[in-house]
Amino acid sequence: MAAIRVVGSIRDWFNARDVRRMVRRRAFPEIMARHYFDQAEYGRDEAGLQSIGYMAVARDITPTHVGVTLPAASNGASGHLDRRIQRRVASIHVLYRRRPATTAVGASGVAGDADA
Repeated sequence: MAAIRVVGSIRDWFNARDVRRMVRRRAFPEIMARHYFDQAEYGRDEAGLQSIGYMAVARDITPTHVGVTLPAASNGASGHLDRRIQRRVASIHVLYRRRPATTAVGASGVAGDADA
């Protein structure tokens, strides 16, 4: 049985909502950075962004967990030891750039000039 991705589903909804909002407002930023927790989330969002003219120009994968050691409040005198806390963080960082729009008139004008 597949694991349920409740938080991942919410992030997927936010990403899809952002794409719909850009299309509706016709406001497309030239450069956009996105951060993902897993490959499934990255794949779905990248497909949506590619459909509206974005391409990935940089991708960085970092560790999925970061940790910090908290010192004991009593410096270990009463038996309390340091403790390590780990948190899951976004591990896939992608930079997208908007592809330049090409018009049919410009393309046919260039081809017509080349034939002449």
